[in-house]
Amino acid sequence: MLGNRQSVVNHLGAIRNKIGDAHGRGRRPVKPKPRHAELAVNLAGTMASFLVSTWKERSDSSP
Repeated sequence: MLGNRQSVVNHLGAIRNKIGDAHGRGRRPVKPKPRHAELAVNLAGTMASFLVSTWKERSDSSP
């Protein structure tokens, strides 16, 4: 499970690159639906929460 966290972050970035408008529109632009936005926001929030919790746990247990 923990080994896949980097994969989740990478895929979230790939989704942003593919459906975002920062890189311009290709010949066949992808039109995201609200469910795509919800997935991206929830993934980002979950990863942020996990990373902060991990940091706090490691900070509390350091000598």
